[in-house]
Amino acid sequence: MLCLPMRRSLAVAAACLSLALVACSPVEKKKKNKVVTEQQATVNVCDQLVKVGTALEASAALTPTSTVGDAEAAGKQLRTALKGLKQAEVTLEAARVEAFQKQAQAFNKELKKVSKEKQLTLEEAAKTLKPQADSVIAAHKELQAAVQCTNKAPAAAN
Repeated sequence: MLCLPMRRSLAVAAACLSLALVACSPVEKKKKNKVVTEQQATVNVCDQLVKVGTALEASAALTPTSTVGDAEAAGKQLRTALKGLKQAEVTLEAARVEAFQKQAQAFNKELKKVSKEKQLTLEEAAKTLKPQADSVIAAHKELQAAVQCTNKAPAAAN
């Protein structure tokens, strides 16, 4: 039978050992580039726009009796809100491009599948491919509208 101080020492040693094992065990890192849907990114842009609006209101509320500290705080709030908005817009654009790329990949997959079926007529192949093609065209139009492209044709390479 162990005496009380010995039991306590063993308990402390066991606790230290288990803490050391936990501290040294590998930890899964969360993905930094988590996938964000276009809808989630749009909501984030809207949230950031609200923050920018709030920051602008705080700046507009400054009066001649406001302190320099008040002005600096309002400026910092606006800079932070604008930075958040810029990042949200980048994320939204990436989500839109990714959505388009998924549509294009699905179309290419269907195209490869249809091209292997040599017995299909052109009409049958067109009927099979049309829904996928329509999806790609719609996604492309949405992408163009989102970035407000004015050029109808790609720029000529020099």
